[in-house]
Amino acid sequence: MPRARWKGFLRLSLVSCPVYLSPATSRTKSIRLNQVWVPRSRPAEPVDMEEHQQDVAPISRGRGISQGAAELAAEAEEEPEYAAPATRIALRPHDPHTGEEIDRDEVRKGYEYERGQFVTFMPEELNTLDIESSHTIDLTTFVPRTEVDPLYYNSGYYIYPDGAVAAEAYRVIAAAMTQTGVASLGRLTLRRRERMVLVEPRGAGIALITLRPGGQISAV
Repeated sequence: MPRARWKGFLRLSLVSCPVYLSPATSRTKSIRLNQVWVPRSRPAEPVDMEEHQQDVAPISRGRGISQGAAELAAEAEEEPEYAAPATRIALRPHDPHTGEEIDRDEVRKGYEYERGQFVTFMPEELNTLDIESSHTIDLTTFVPRTEVDPLYYNSGYYIYPDGAVAAEAYRVIAAAMTQTGVASLGRLTLRRRERMVLVEPRGAGIALITLRPGGQISAV
């Protein structure tokens, strides 16, 4: 059984059946880089040229004193070795002016409506903005499949019947859409957001495609 992303009902007129959605595509996991602390060993002690005079002398006979001293100095200036493995660090909220650390209880989420001007929200206020889902996809508006511009396509899902009892009603809905050659437009709440969706027959099954809002499509 494919992994269910959403469960509800698919309804066409008087025919309704329980269904669930499963993603039709997969996404490559993005690479996230973390800020880490890489402690270094203590800097090396300065090179005592008198102490290394015996090492410089043989070099100086072949290539000159200045060249031999430069090579020793370059060795001394090599990047120090790391003293310990990298450790992930924690970024703590702080006052950008004083650098003083801020208590996390004083941190809010806010929307910047003008530069430097914010309207803030409490967690309970954000919870009230969640959209209630009817858990039903109503197939009431039908259009020819070719009338929907592919630029509006967002994410694709397969609709599966949820249980053996739903299979017959599912086949009736899929067959009706296939015979008429149309797709249906509807609305669905996914991840606390209401989305316009396109439902269409796909082989022996049914597919659902979420659509982008018109404001996200740029004109030529």
